[in-house]
Amino acid sequence: MTDTPQDSAFTLVVPSCDFYSDTWPYFFHFLFKYWPDIPAPIYLLSNHLSYDDPRVHTIKVGDDHQWGDNLRAALPQVPGDVLLMLLDDFFLNQPVITRDVLEAVQRFRQLGARYLGLDQFRKHGTPVPGTTWHAILPDPPCVGLNATMWSASQLQAVANAPGMNIWQAESRAKQLAREDHSGHYYIGPQGTPLLTYQESIKGLFWKPSTLDFFKRENVPLSASPRPCPPQGQDFVSKFIRSWKKRSFRNWLKKRSEKMTRDGITVVKPLD
Repeated sequence: MTDTPQDSAFTLVVPSCDFYSDTWPYFFHFLFKYWPDIPAPIYLLSNHLSYDDPRVHTIKVGDDHQWGDNLRAALPQVPGDVLLMLLDDFFLNQPVITRDVLEAVQRFRQLGARYLGLDQFRKHGTPVPGTTWHAILPDPPCVGLNATMWSASQLQAVANAPGMNIWQAESRAKQLAREDHSGHYYIGPQGTPLLTYQESIKGLFWKPSTLDFFKRENVPLSASPRPCPPQGQDFVSKFIRSWKKRSFRNWLKKRSEKMTRDGITVVKPLD
């Protein structure tokens, strides 16, 4: 990995918070397994905790507020003008071809792009000649936050509104694309996604498919007590989810208090 941002084609940004720090060992395990030669500095955004790996730079923004507020506070400290952003609960599940990513970054710059979705939208649009990229049209704009490439200025524009949770930040990104869709692209149906991933969490809980993924990967679920309750819509399933959500939030609070008492500020990688 290249440590000097000025020598790197892009910077990887992982927006997170201490509430999701139990995902970090898994996120980085799969990141380095499936992208061992990542040619970029990596910046994890957190509140007070850091991740114990010399390949990962942690930017601490202080007490948690909203997702957008954390991002807005951290971005001035993130170097580089092209930012590849991957959310903390999206675990890579297939090898990343570095050459393809670097070619995409080069094309991104040549086009003066502001946004690229790195996964694949299975819809037809306006193709960019000689590529599998499609230009995003104002309605509906295919803009999300899952696995994305941004110009630093466009991501700052998205974050430049106070009090946004992640869904509101995504809505703002869509609205900005409606107002000016120039420079916004996605990989069309004939293209190959640059990143593929296991979307691991829904409503605070591990998704059942995530537990299957861990099992296939032979990764023990020992670094996190995050539950995976019944998914049904019946009364009992909903009651269990509600109870487990309260229990998990209480556990997180006690964990934070204990780490503060013990002076622990670092999250360890998987054994």
